[in-house]
Amino acid sequence: MIKVLIEFVVTFTVVYLFYYFFIIRKCKKNKKVVPSEVGLILSVHKIDTNKINLYQMIKVVSLVTTFVISTIITIISVFFNNTIILLIFGTLISVLVAIILYRIIGNHYEKISNK
Repeated sequence: MIKVLIEFVVTFTVVYLFYYFFIIRKCKKNKKVVPSEVGLILSVHKIDTNKINLYQMIKVVSLVTTFVISTIITIISVFFNNTIILLIFGTLISVLVAIILYRIIGNHYEKISNK
């Protein structure tokens, strides 16, 4: 159990650092650049970017994305040995979890935007 937790923490840290250096810093320098996940959430939920803190939303989405990726990698490495099952399971679960979590984030920021 400790081995799995350590693997998750290491994976989370590496993925978040990658996301931070290649995505978040670019968004901080250029306010018009947003990650595709954030753009999707903004367009689906019709969120007014003037009423929310967009940089904060980018950081929240990056944490959620990192959590999804790290969780899927940890689950796959612990439970599956077959490559085809690994690819199918990883793809399906990551898409489902991302959709659910992005919907929750979108609903939250939609409420803030509509106030």
